[in-house]
Amino acid sequence: MVSWMRVAILAALISAAIGCYAAGMAKGAAGLIIIGVLLELAFWIGVFKQSRRS
Repeated sequence: MVSWMRVAILAALISAAIGCYAAGMAKGAAGLIIIGVLLELAFWIGVFKQSRRS
């Protein structure tokens, strides 16, 4: 995957996670907080995923 595209996807994931955390805390919605946790997990998996280039 192109480097800038990977960075853009990771930035979108962490931004969405922060948005879900903020909305979940403001409204007391546990579902939004859980979605935020899942998005953050996807972010961290993407950060530490090794590329398969030969």
